[in-house]
Amino acid sequence: MIFVTGGTGMVGAHLIYDLITKGEKVRALKRRGSSLERIEKIFSFYSSDPRPLLNAIDWVEGDILNKEGLKEHLEGIDQIYHAAAILSFDSRERDLIVANNTEGTANLVDLALTMHIEKFCHISSIAAIGSAPEGIEANEEHPWRFSRETSPYSQSKYLSEMEVWRAILQGLNAVIINPAVIIGPGDWKSGSSLLISRVWKGFRFYTKGGTGFVDIKDVTTAAQLLMAQENWESTKNQRFILNAENIRFRDIFNLIADELEVKRPSLYAGNITLNIAWRLSALLRLLTGITPSITRDTARSANKLSYYDGSKICRTVEFIYLPIAKSVKKTVQIFKKDCIIR
Repeated sequence: MIFVTGGTGMVGAHLIYDLITKGEKVRALKRRGSSLERIEKIFSFYSSDPRPLLNAIDWVEGDILNKEGLKEHLEGIDQIYHAAAILSFDSRERDLIVANNTEGTANLVDLALTMHIEKFCHISSIAAIGSAPEGIEANEEHPWRFSRETSPYSQSKYLSEMEVWRAILQGLNAVIINPAVIIGPGDWKSGSSLLISRVWKGFRFYTKGGTGFVDIKDVTTAAQLLMAQENWESTKNQRFILNAENIRFRDIFNLIADELEVKRPSLYAGNITLNIAWRLSALLRLLTGITPSITRDTARSANKLSYYDGSKICRTVEFIYLPIAKSVKKTVQIFKKDCIIR
């Protein structure tokens, strides 16, 4: 049986859909009281009747920070996909983000070791890859360095990976994937899916920065390929960047706008504008409690080129990335059916 954490998130939900439709037995962890609305919505993007698929999931309630409670859920498990993490770039939440993501991963790999679980896939992020000089593509070997500008999310993902590497040295067989910014359907009000709805509503600004992008189905397919028995000897105990293309933010906004048939963003947001914007967002949060749409960390990266080399997986297993233009096209088509044509 396969155990999945973060099953109610975008990556976890798509991964579970793939596994269930292949006939795999899946046990998925969710927090007590957390809603299954998002995973049901994601399943409905691909199935006219998602209920039978949802009912096939063995849902268990728990918390990755509760090591003893987690142990009972891992009985009979031979593979783990670890996708659970707090995703936030708010520096005020640094201690919470770092502690949760790192300790949760430590608990899971410790249990995987003591319970002799055969395979472990840690779903990380390019945020855990060291930043190369602008214009140079960082690869899996690029050193990570902490600085005062490091986001709490980046720090937490790096430290989480260190827990996986520590467990590998102690005998765990694991693989780490580092997806770039993921394009795909999910919660249109949060995460990378928010890009689609913002452009649809008339997002006016662009920046000069850029980064890597990858389709959601490429992420879930790659994870399963790397864990497949026929590939395991050549993939285990390594990390793989998943990045289809490095694209400037303005170009990705234009792709989305063109597919939506709306006006492209036309106003350049320089560093001064961005610095004002994140300060105003912080003030708005102070006054209203509303989560800021831009933080100091996202403002810093908006005009920066952070490029990545995602070719290692293509040299290791049979894998071809979906071009990002096609990824945007199919994601926008789902958005239109879900939010516009109803």
